[in-house]
Amino acid sequence: MQNSNTEGVIILIVLIAIVFFLPKGSSDSTSNFFSGNKNSNSSQSNTGGTVKPDSLYAKNISISTGNASYAKQSYEEYITINNRGRENIDITNWQLINGKDQRAYDLNGSLRYFAADIAIIPKATLFISPTGFNNFQNVVLKPGEKAIITTGNIGSQLPYKIVSFKENICSGYIENLPEYKFTPALTHNCPRPANEIGVTSLDTECRKFIEKMSSCHTPKFDTRDSEGNICSNCVDGKLLSSSCVAFIKNHFNYNSCIANHVNDPNFSSKTWRIFLNKGWEMWAKEYEIIKLFDQLGRLVIEKAY
Repeated sequence: MQNSNTEGVIILIVLIAIVFFLPKGSSDSTSNFFSGNKNSNSSQSNTGGTVKPDSLYAKNISISTGNASYAKQSYEEYITINNRGRENIDITNWQLINGKDQRAYDLNGSLRYFAADIAIIPKATLFISPTGFNNFQNVVLKPGEKAIITTGNIGSQLPYKIVSFKENICSGYIENLPEYKFTPALTHNCPRPANEIGVTSLDTECRKFIEKMSSCHTPKFDTRDSEGNICSNCVDGKLLSSSCVAFIKNHFNYNSCIANHVNDPNFSSKTWRIFLNKGWEMWAKEYEIIKLFDQLGRLVIEKAY
């Protein structure tokens, strides 16, 4: 019994010595010592969650608010994501989140908060397929490129099915069709009609007509002539030879532009058009916060207005 008491006293003295000689501010170490050192390496924040570092892309990505603060329809509302760095950046599956959860809403005299809206950036095609069979790929912003992110979509799907795509030298043909309205407008940078291969082999009257045609214009056929009569060889009201009409039909429209120029070195532009397909506006008129997160859930950038 005496040996047992002696051992207890020794253990007590050792514990008192450990506590006494620990440096000040080491209460966490003391706690870990007595609790078996549980979670000694965990990273915690005051809110109880792990704080994720900023995205590696943060310094190279910027956001423009576009018309987000005043657009009234989802199909016209847009913001812009820009790559201002020197490396390609894949923004596929990145998330856009608004600040709805940080704004109070008055409902029948009581203030309520709602969950923020989330949208994921989808894949896109390099060009709108004339046949509707689009090949989708990741949206990779090269240095100096941008993505115009439209909240909704383009309502009309005829004559072409509009999906997320990259603008190109043929996009202007679609922009000029009355069935579509893009906000902002697509780039008008179509090849000059007079420069098309084969124009120099046409008859003089045909060449003069084509030289006066504007780029990105789809002519109308079987129209009325100067006297008001319908003629099968009239193009935009001008009577031309049958060979000329056939050439114009095969060269000056979106389908023909894609077929003849898809392999041109300058075919693609520096702008992607991405549609989130939301049926409602995502960005508020005021007191809004646009947050962009990368594919790993790390904050890339946020912009308030």
